[in-house]
Amino acid sequence: MKCLEPTQADQEVLKCLREKRPFAMIAGAGSGKTTSLVEALKALDRLGGHRMLRDGQKAVCITYTNRATDVIRDRLRQNPLFVVSTLHSFLWGEIGHFPKSIREALRRSIIPAQIAKQKSKDNGGNSKAARIAREKAEELEKVLGQIDSVETFEYGDDSGYSDFPLGQIGHEDLLYIASDLFKNSKSFRRIIAQKYPYWFIDEAQDTSPEIIASLNELCNGNGLPIVGYFGDPMQQIYDTGMGNFSGPANFQLITKVENFRCSPEVIVLLNAFRDDVQQVPACKNASIEGSVAITLVKMEEPELPRKRYSDGQLERAQQKLIAAIDNWKWAANEDAKRLFLARRMIARRMGFLRLHDLFNGDFASNRAKSAFEKGEHFLLKPFVEVIVPLVKAHGEGDSNTIMRILTSRTRAFNSSGEHSGKAIREVRKIANDVTTTLAEKFESETLGQVLRYCTHQGLIRASENLELHLERSKREEEYDESQHGTEKTDWLADAFLEMKGTEVETYCSFLDDNTPYSTQHGVKGEEYDDVIVVFDDVEAAWTHYTFAKLLAPKAAGSPNDSQLARSRKLAYVCFSRAVKNLRVALFTLDPQAAAEELMAQGLFQKAQISIQA
Repeated sequence: MKCLEPTQADQEVLKCLREKRPFAMIAGAGSGKTTSLVEALKALDRLGGHRMLRDGQKAVCITYTNRATDVIRDRLRQNPLFVVSTLHSFLWGEIGHFPKSIREALRRSIIPAQIAKQKSKDNGGNSKAARIAREKAEELEKVLGQIDSVETFEYGDDSGYSDFPLGQIGHEDLLYIASDLFKNSKSFRRIIAQKYPYWFIDEAQDTSPEIIASLNELCNGNGLPIVGYFGDPMQQIYDTGMGNFSGPANFQLITKVENFRCSPEVIVLLNAFRDDVQQVPACKNASIEGSVAITLVKMEEPELPRKRYSDGQLERAQQKLIAAIDNWKWAANEDAKRLFLARRMIARRMGFLRLHDLFNGDFASNRAKSAFEKGEHFLLKPFVEVIVPLVKAHGEGDSNTIMRILTSRTRAFNSSGEHSGKAIREVRKIANDVTTTLAEKFESETLGQVLRYCTHQGLIRASENLELHLERSKREEEYDESQHGTEKTDWLADAFLEMKGTEVETYCSFLDDNTPYSTQHGVKGEEYDDVIVVFDDVEAAWTHYTFAKLLAPKAAGSPNDSQLARSRKLAYVCFSRAVKNLRVALFTLDPQAAAEELMAQGLFQKAQISIQA
């Protein structure tokens, strides 16, 4: 087919728009889903965009990330017809100005549901779990009685958790509030349907079930409003997402079969992993000469409790992986992307294991763990956004980048900062002196000393949290979860502030994707010519996934249903990142039996399989 011609799926979407009929497009990996979404939006503009703008109406396009939002806006040339936004930002923009409605939703369903959840965990006994659930239920009862006195509410990107008495709405509760209003407020539904007659939902498989149900109810019927979903259930990454999605009662199911990314050899493997979509190579990738190979690495029986490797076994497993890569003749292939399941596997190889374990250990809350993964924890953010980029630019002698960072991200050097009235030559000298000192401190002093220097020089604006921990005395008492659980961040900060900068630097390099390593969760939407996927269930130590059982259940044992579904989807995402060549290393106790299973299932051919003893 010609690359610029609309696909059959795109033509079916256009037909639905003309007929004002809801639809759901299933688009496999590499299918150009975003292109289909953008072209559908452009088609809507041609069909009636001028009339919609005249009537004060717009079309909503919900994407999953801020990055995707920027991409789509740019491809639409910032067209005012479209509201392109992440789900949370859009919902808060619509309901944030109506505190009365928010209070009603909280009183009507959100808080009662949370109370009921805690009561279900309380068996009336005296166990720790029962006592905690009882206390939480009692506290929520008090919150329910106080909610009418809360005058305003706020939501921000860093609001992971709610504090209703303080008027703070977290990510999850924002979705529940919106869902409640869709369900129970006729005026909200009427207003929203009038303002936005067209809804386009990207990454529908990872959109919350409550929002999918709300939109299907809003768009259930003939004519406007209509909703169009774009996604792929096989690429679901987050358990909170819908997974298999569908539209309102009269929706049109559309399947896009083209794969514009992967070589034919990779596509054969992808098709073996699913029944609902059988892809065909399209455009230039149809002529790509690619390859697929899997090495079954003989793993050792874990020596430690809970089926974990000892340090010696970890070292031997890494050496076996190196040998497998060498046998592929890829030892010198520095551009090959290496995908590991667990971030800890990467941290060990890159050298930020201590930092990783600190933010995933006893002193870290779930919120801290999540913030660490994103580089958004208040202790790390100054390093991610300012300090490490400055140190890196200084090391490279890049004065232009230094000035760009200083003028755009620091208080002292911005247009209204303390250096704003000075001559350019003087400012550049100050910038050089400050960054030289910073680089020296980053290399030799603790992170706490570096942060205090940056605060004093106006290089960072310390958050209230950070300022508190920089000023207080170190906690000297031994940490006890039962006594100090709500104050665990103190111990986390104390340990962090005493560390040196080396691990933070490599951590930032990993976040910036400046390494050959990545987590298997972190590459969705990306593509690389050559990909190495490493499946070692023991080192990964994640019970939610088991790739040995997925690929060779007779040799490794059968996975449970949730493990099977999660592992299959993640394997599909990993394999489909490869444009040309894919290599897989699977650690298994019985490589020969696993090889026979892989061939029997039609996943790999004999010539594609090798064994690393």
